[in-house]
This record gives sequence, structure tokens and C-alpha cells, in this order.
Amino acid sequence: MQSAIERDERFRPITLVTKILYALFSAWLVISGAVRGDMYRLVMGIGTYFLYPLFWAIYKIFRWKPGYQLEFCVYVFTFLAYPLGGTAEFYQKIQGFDKVAHTLSGVFVAMLALTLFLYLERKRPLREHSVPTAVLFVFFASMAVAGLFELCEWAAAAITGRDLQHVLGTGVNDTMQDMLVCLIGTLLFCPLIPRFYRGGYDPLTGAVAGFLGKNGLCAADN
Repeated sequence: MQSAIERDERFRPITLVTKILYALFSAWLVISGAVRGDMYRLVMGIGTYFLYPLFWAIYKIFRWKPGYQLEFCVYVFTFLAYPLGGTAEFYQKIQGFDKVAHTLSGVFVAMLALTLFLYLERKRPLREHSVPTAVLFVFFASMAVAGLFELCEWAAAAITGRDLQHVLGTGVNDTMQDMLVCLIGTLLFCPLIPRFYRGGYDPLTGAVAGFLGKNGLCAADN
């Protein structure tokens, strides 16, 4: 686990730059929305800053040390899905952008689900974990979130009047396609779990190991 912690610390400058760029792009969204008189862009742009107080509150409440690789993944995915896709309306402007976002959501949520599973099993050594149980936990957690994501899209379209991901226009077809690509993303991540338990390294599970290791939440030499 020591090497995972060291890798995470070395990633700190990259995460810092990412957070700065995220903030600057969000500022541009807010300013451009105000200049154009576009209340949707203005309000949504302000909302994109939610990650900063969220991370601060999580670290403060649980007294955790920052996981820089994990933060980087959160900021990058959120940037694609919210500021770029929703606020800048790339979902409407670029065909297939929403499918890319949904595919990545499968990978991203699966990574967070693995983090949660390891946290819940933190009192047991990794060698005592059931790898099939870990894979099933991650798979079903990711697909459950995919379903909630679709409900949120439907609600957002009804509330804002903007059918950003063509939910109202295409109905069940769009929803099923979104669920399918999320399934693909989840399945792409699942093979990394047995490899992680065998001591293998990849950037995604490495980010999980780095965060948990820094906070003493996972007894592993990875």
C-alpha cells in the first residue's frame, strides 16, 4: 500500500491544476451566462462549483486525507457530465456526447463502488475478501446508480424545459441506450477488480488504493 500512497502524493500537482482549470471554465460559464442574460447558463454555472464545498465537508466530517487521484477522476468526470455536457449544452450540440458520458459513468461509479466495498470491509484483510462478492457489489451498485441517473435526467428535463439528452423526445429508446452503454462501462471496469486483489496495478484501482491507504481504511500491500 505504501507505493499506492506515494503515487497518490505525486499526483497532487496534477489534481491542483485540474481543479483550477475546472474553476476557470465554470467562471466563464457564469460570466457568459450573465452577459447573455441566459439564466439557465448562469444558474447552472454557479452550481458547477458544488464539488469544492462537497470535498471540504467530506474531509472535514470524516477527517480523511485527500485522495488526489480519486479527486482528479471526480473532477474530470463531473466536468464532462455537468459543466461541459449540461451547462455548455454539449449533449445537444455534439451527437453521441451523452453516450460517451454514460459509458464513462459506468466506469466512474464502479470505481466509487469498489471504494465503498473496500471501506465497508476495512476491518478484514484483503486476502479474506470474497472477490466474486466484490465484483457483484460493484456491478449492481453501478447499475443501480445508472437507473437513478435516468430518473434525474427525466426530472431535469421536466423542470428546466430543456431536453438536453433527448429524454422526452426519444423516450424509452434513449433510456435503454444510456443503460446499455453504462453497462458496457461497468463491465470494462469489473475485470480490474480480481487483478487488484492479485496485487496488480492500474490507474483506476490505484486511485482507490491510494485514498484508502492514506486514511488507513484498507490493509493492503498494493
